[in-house]
Amino acid sequence: MVAANDVANSAAASNQEREHLLEVAAQRLNPSLRDPNYLVLRARRLIFEKWIQGLGSNLSILDIGGRYQPYRPLFEGRIARYVAVDIDATNLVDVVGNGEALPFVPNGFDVVISTQVFDYIPRPHAAAAEALSVLRPGGVLLMSVPAFAPRFRDEELWRYLPGGIRSILADFSDVSIVPEISSAGGMVRTLNVGLSSLAGNALRPIFNWTVCPLLNLLGELAESAKLTRNDQFTPNYSVLARK
Repeated sequence: MVAANDVANSAAASNQEREHLLEVAAQRLNPSLRDPNYLVLRARRLIFEKWIQGLGSNLSILDIGGRYQPYRPLFEGRIARYVAVDIDATNLVDVVGNGEALPFVPNGFDVVISTQVFDYIPRPHAAAAEALSVLRPGGVLLMSVPAFAPRFRDEELWRYLPGGIRSILADFSDVSIVPEISSAGGMVRTLNVGLSSLAGNALRPIFNWTVCPLLNLLGELAESAKLTRNDQFTPNYSVLARK
């Protein structure tokens, strides 16, 4: 009976973990106006949707840093194989591994996706070389990296500018770098994240239901009106690199 209870408890914990991971992924793919990161998350989804439409079907996909996989639903109907690798063995991870030393044979994937991961990797040039190696000829790397952004975790190492992105992806045949929002939206997003941080745990729920949505609507209006083409203060870049 004890063994049966242990199995049941383990299964329940596993299901709870999976539900939590999927909930986080859903919040990143379709962010709420109450999320201080709404502007960049929404923009990234739209950019990725456009790119993925041109990638064909029957795709073999590697997700580096795939503990959540928020953009996996964008490939619906196009997936032949989806492999998630991460340094943490979450319920959604298939292979525990490091982006600097991927445990896969060369030329095995049509798409490599890595979002908000390269800022944690100590040797980003090595990780880019690994991504290039596992891609088939003509395959693509879809990635996103922070540019003008606060420190979210102490484990973060880097922020990226277009020149730095091109440097680590120099061996790819073609690289497209798209600012996820302009400097106008970037300033609004930075203000939103900063105020959320300063609000602290006690006041943050109130902030998220009042000031945060208003700032996000202001930023969305600024982006829709295309007030500026300046992207010096964009918080994030989306990148498509082709082998």
